[in-house]
Amino acid sequence: MPDFVRVASTADLADGEMRQVQADGTDVLLSRVDGTFHACTAFCTHYGAPLATGVLDGTTVVCPWHHAVFDVASGALCEPPAPDALRTFEVRVDGDDVLVRVPDDADVHGKGAPYHESDGATPPMADVDADADDRLFLLVGAGAAAEACAEALRTEGYRGRLVMATKETRPPYDRTALSKGYLGGSTGDGALRLRDGAFYESHGIEVWTDRTVTGLDPDDRTVTFDQGDPVTYDVALVATGGAPRRLPVKGADLDGVLLLRSWHDAQALIDRVEGAAAVAIVGASFIGMEAASSLVGRGLDVTVIGRESVPFEDVLGAEVGRVFQDAAHAKGVAFRLGADIERIETVHSDPDTNSPRRLRVVLADAAVEADVVLLGVGVTPATDFLEGEAFRRDDGGVTVDTHLRAAPGLFAAGDVAVFPEARLGQPVRIEHWRLAQQHGRAAAHNMLAEGDPTLTPANFDRVPFFWTGQFGVSLRYVGHVEDWDEVIVDGSLDDRDFVAAYVEGGAVRALAAVGRDPAAAAFHRLLARGQTPSPDAFRAGLDLRAALRDAG
Repeated sequence: MPDFVRVASTADLADGEMRQVQADGTDVLLSRVDGTFHACTAFCTHYGAPLATGVLDGTTVVCPWHHAVFDVASGALCEPPAPDALRTFEVRVDGDDVLVRVPDDADVHGKGAPYHESDGATPPMADVDADADDRLFLLVGAGAAAEACAEALRTEGYRGRLVMATKETRPPYDRTALSKGYLGGSTGDGALRLRDGAFYESHGIEVWTDRTVTGLDPDDRTVTFDQGDPVTYDVALVATGGAPRRLPVKGADLDGVLLLRSWHDAQALIDRVEGAAAVAIVGASFIGMEAASSLVGRGLDVTVIGRESVPFEDVLGAEVGRVFQDAAHAKGVAFRLGADIERIETVHSDPDTNSPRRLRVVLADAAVEADVVLLGVGVTPATDFLEGEAFRRDDGGVTVDTHLRAAPGLFAAGDVAVFPEARLGQPVRIEHWRLAQQHGRAAAHNMLAEGDPTLTPANFDRVPFFWTGQFGVSLRYVGHVEDWDEVIVDGSLDDRDFVAAYVEGGAVRALAAVGRDPAAAAFHRLLARGQTPSPDAFRAGLDLRAALRDAG
């Protein structure tokens, strides 16, 4: 067994502080809470962010990049998107010296290094035992919500049969990387997986691929697929995500007009741009702009076409949206904004020589030619199989209660769910990867509570969060607001170092941060606590980390 190693003096950390230290070459996160020292893995088990640059709130640490939440005392994973808990290490205080013992098998990895499952601790999961529990839980979909639900069901002790059914041909993967690293070429195919194939098998999670759901009867609790027999479930989760929209214009279905939602979509786009010179992207959406960033990085000429006057104007406001537009311009992206598309047509660059075919996006007053056209104009909930059900809205969203329950024995999560947002007091539908994972974890608990009087259902009250990275600009967005009254900016938009607070009804409902990751993490904790600073505090200039410390 390795010896204890001195890593710090007791005077090096005040109560409520943390820092990254080394023990025999292994990076360790050392923290001090209520006089007790704790040591654990130094890097987030998601993408390897250094946790010491995040925020510590009691024994809770928030990752600065994507806001995974851990407990530094136990190492427990409290909130996604991280897949696993942190490893914890023994700590001993000898006089003024803080000593840590790190086992020989502790992995050493640094900032940005690929995460391996052995770097963290997979939460204990129940073994399958049909004699102890003969129920069937069916998860329709295998994206962020369904995958998180499946794991949470096992960690919460479910021992019955568990099936994830998806129209995809692959096990669950990280969809957020498709428009970023995967399209840009920095993320390999293997790095997309959420877990390796053996993981699901070892935990009794059946993954049915290439299965398209065609019907669901909540009264009979049966689901039909495009192949195979109907399945009768005890409890089910609808987590089918969104289907990308196609433009309602002539030529939107031409060869070379592509979508980007799935791995197959991303692969088709990558194959198509090989040898291409120019791409036209329709939609200044997050998917559209992230794809633009990746494709410019591959050396293509990119034009972004959108109806909005500034990218992300409806989500972030014109001031913040212009930060991304300027960054894109600096990388060579051309914009055609405030534009309506009349049609997409096939042309030849030189008809006399029968030169290679190109596509032309015809606008009201101009046209954009490209070798490939990518549509990034949003998604609709993939819930056609629920048509006619009372809980399905006209826009395809599935209305759920505070427990994410749509009907007896039926729950919904992720992009399809229209749920009561705890802080806004109104139903919303939010298309965020991390929120879908939060939904899945919460739905798992409430699915187990269905019909079990020993369990108490829990209201969903987690804070929404999303991130984007494009053209060298990384943004963290905490909270949710759709119709704000004011945006208060603290910092410099030009220097890409600011927070923007979104005010509605006299309260700060959401915050966007660029270059200030710890501030976003601190706001996340304050919002979760219900201790959000006032708009006047933001106007006066506010240190959010100090505000969190002052909140106790």
